[in-house]
Amino acid sequence: MSEVIARELANHIVEAGLVAGSVLPTEREMIESFDVGRSTIREALRLLETRNVITLRPGPGGGPVVRRPRPEDLSEALTLILQFEAASLDDVMEARRALEPTIARLAASRITEADLEIMDETVRLVLQAPDPEVFQEQNRIFHATLARAARSVVLQVFVESLGCVADGLAGGVTYSARRYVMAAHAHERIIEALRARDGDRAEQMMRDHLDEADGYWHKKHKDLVTRPVVWRR
Repeated sequence: MSEVIARELANHIVEAGLVAGSVLPTEREMIESFDVGRSTIREALRLLETRNVITLRPGPGGGPVVRRPRPEDLSEALTLILQFEAASLDDVMEARRALEPTIARLAASRITEADLEIMDETVRLVLQAPDPEVFQEQNRIFHATLARAARSVVLQVFVESLGCVADGLAGGVTYSARRYVMAAHAHERIIEALRARDGDRAEQMMRDHLDEADGYWHKKHKDLVTRPVVWRR
């Protein structure tokens, strides 16, 4: 019954268009509405919380609050599955090399000027300050913006999730300032192809970019890329 109620609440959130931060009915109201016991409602809410659909605010005035699931939430579950399957960072990178060139091709005909401006800004910031912290954040924004620009929600979710799993910097891969600059210029070439609406070139530029990164990882950090993926919070 708790699973049934959890599904009904999730459906209600979506169908009612409730945004993140929206407050759901109180526990008492749910008990009356669903005609079930407190333990059943609490278990339903716990299920939604573990799936990042809600957060439970403690204390007076607290209760269930809508929290929209994000691709990085999927990455945690995906990482745990990959750990049990003994998958490596190399396996995840292979999946990205299969998906992201296709996304670049799709984005070439669907991307907006606003998307391109965001991507331009990521390149500018990396070239201005080529350090690990700046690159990690701007690289994430670049690839996430490109994924959204393809206007394919399924591909977007999977690629953003894979990007969280296959985060080389978080996994211990190190770069010199020169490598950050090289990556930024690779991003520039992808943006140029996207701005020209050239799907073939955008796909090839993305493939070249990921192949180059993969080659660097294998040359400089082979022990890291072949190590099994591990679930970390």
